[in-house]
Amino acid sequence: MIRLMCRANFVFSQSLPGIIFCMAGISFAVKDQALTERKGKVEIYIFFVLMVISLGYFLCEVYWRCRYIKLGRPENRFDRPLERWKYFLTHVAGQKKIMNKPLFGFLHGFIMCGFCVLLPGIPNMVAEGLFKTSIPYIGDNPGYLFIKDIFIALIIFGIGGSFLRRVVKKPVWLKNTPVVFVILGLILVIAITEVLFHGTRLALGEGAALSGAAPLAAAVSRFLEGFNENAIHAAGMFFWWTHYLAIFSLLFIIPHSKHLHMVFAPFNTYWHSLEPKGALRKIQFDDENVKTYGASKLEDLTWKQLFEAYACVKCGRCDEICPAHQSEEPTKPKRFNGRLRNHIEKIAPVLLNRKVWHPKAAKQKAAEGSISYKTKKGVKKKNLIGDVYEEEFIWSCATCGGCMETCPISIEHTSRLFDLRRYIVSSGKNVPGKIKQAIAGMENYGNPWGVSRETGYDLAKELEMPTLAEKPDAQYLYFVGCAGSFDETAGRAAAAFVNILKKAGVSFAVLGREEWCCGETARRMGNEHLFQRIAQKNVSLFNKLNVKNILTACTHCFNTLKNEYPQFGGRYKVIPHSVFLAGLLHEGRIKPGKSIGKIITCHDSCYLGRYNNLYNEPREILKSIPGVRLAEMPRSREKSFCCGAGGGRFWMKSGPENLIGQNRAGEALSTGAEVVCTTCPYCLATLSEQIKVKGVNNSIKTLDIAEILEMSL
Repeated sequence: MIRLMCRANFVFSQSLPGIIFCMAGISFAVKDQALTERKGKVEIYIFFVLMVISLGYFLCEVYWRCRYIKLGRPENRFDRPLERWKYFLTHVAGQKKIMNKPLFGFLHGFIMCGFCVLLPGIPNMVAEGLFKTSIPYIGDNPGYLFIKDIFIALIIFGIGGSFLRRVVKKPVWLKNTPVVFVILGLILVIAITEVLFHGTRLALGEGAALSGAAPLAAAVSRFLEGFNENAIHAAGMFFWWTHYLAIFSLLFIIPHSKHLHMVFAPFNTYWHSLEPKGALRKIQFDDENVKTYGASKLEDLTWKQLFEAYACVKCGRCDEICPAHQSEEPTKPKRFNGRLRNHIEKIAPVLLNRKVWHPKAAKQKAAEGSISYKTKKGVKKKNLIGDVYEEEFIWSCATCGGCMETCPISIEHTSRLFDLRRYIVSSGKNVPGKIKQAIAGMENYGNPWGVSRETGYDLAKELEMPTLAEKPDAQYLYFVGCAGSFDETAGRAAAAFVNILKKAGVSFAVLGREEWCCGETARRMGNEHLFQRIAQKNVSLFNKLNVKNILTACTHCFNTLKNEYPQFGGRYKVIPHSVFLAGLLHEGRIKPGKSIGKIITCHDSCYLGRYNNLYNEPREILKSIPGVRLAEMPRSREKSFCCGAGGGRFWMKSGPENLIGQNRAGEALSTGAEVVCTTCPYCLATLSEQIKVKGVNNSIKTLDIAEILEMSL
């Protein structure tokens, strides 16, 4: 028997087909020997040896990956459980984001739900095949048997549809690998053999009273009615062994494939961030001696950031929506996860080994920030920046949030990216010159343009706006922002907004020369120290002036003041100008009267739309203006495409360098519109520039929503 078990284990390690025929041979041989007591024992021993080996291997692989993940820094993702469970039920059980692509959503739902329904039947089939009995309330439950047959049919349909989708009409973002087809094939085998096995049992008269509850199995049994009883029994055992060998094979394959997401993805969805989508994590600067922050090596990331590498499905939806990837720039969010997982697999075992056997040396290495580990197989580099991610990969991201918005399991791609940027800037190593210049401007003059407010252009005086010092009882603070103050194109939009406020009789004031940058650009570039100093300075000033309500014409200022300033005690009612203007229209305080007679397309700013879910207000304003015909771009609202200015790119990539902006400008031109409407000064300046690059500046204008509305008043 030992030789038989060894032979079975050897065959199992070689190939699934070999195992199937091996088990089939045993089943036939045992049937020939008919009623010997060894028959049941041999099958039981072989089954449980294979089960222990495969299940033990799977659990061991999952255990080690959990150990790898624990190398990350602590992070609390266990708060507010009710909110987490609600999100979990809608996005895992309800497949909310997967259903954004309905066809694939249904196919995936059929397979996932069907597999869940089959789970109770797996131990029941063991009892039926080896011990000629069934588990109470499962094998003898007509309701469960009926539901199970229905879901087996749905699994077969889902697998068939998935095969066709991958072979006949494959989306560009979906990648095929041999392992994917193997796993789909094994799931199909598991579903079909379950039906076939129960069909043979019914044909042999076992559980005949339940035949009406299992329509698929009953159909198989009717097909087998004319066959010899011994042949039916042998076929049944063949199907039974094939069923479980397919399951055992999955247990060996899954830990080394993207399908490990079946274990990690549900947890990742539960542990999703509950902070506002537009807010970055605040760094606590508790130790003044620590000069660098962010992430340069694996241990600098949090456990949740490492967890995401294993939760990733590698479906490619993030690449499909990523403006950098779609514009053939270096950033590719799918690789962001794939590269990290490969890096963890290489480095984490070395880190764990040192931690266990050389704890003092490991601690010293961590303190020194060494960039590699020497092993018997050579040197394994461990630096995330340069070794895992090229610097251009890190800086090309426009931080539009599209990858996170579309990810079906709520992976937070940009949190890692910002930690990489934070380390680059805090270490001072290889910081791009244009980034240094913008940061210097904010440090010295309070704006990335590097223009002194004392000697430069005074927008408040030019537009005759009262300051809070002159009008302390003003209902609203209009936070102009750096772009509105120092960029000529954005300045026109600011002037239009101010003129509308005056016509509507809104009580507002500005800070004038006391206004300082909100710090958004510094934070997105990675300079967290500078951002926190600016935020604390502004919060102190706002509180001193008793500010309650803030108006902004810049979506980046809006997002930062609304979602990030509460981290520093600054809680204000912040209203973007498009929302405020829509409110004035609803109240009847302004009434568009002049017909514009233009075809207008609306560009959705990422920091207004995707991060704050504000899409309707700009369109409501446009629809209220006589003569306006709205022409939507191919990608709009939740699926909008970035202009390429976010995340500090406005200062790094201009003109022909901004491939994302060129892509978006081309989409705007394709609508046949005469005007491109924006709600953000960075989008306004960028698209204006890119339309000039396209050489069609005279045929299409780029205007802010306030400029268009003012034209009709």
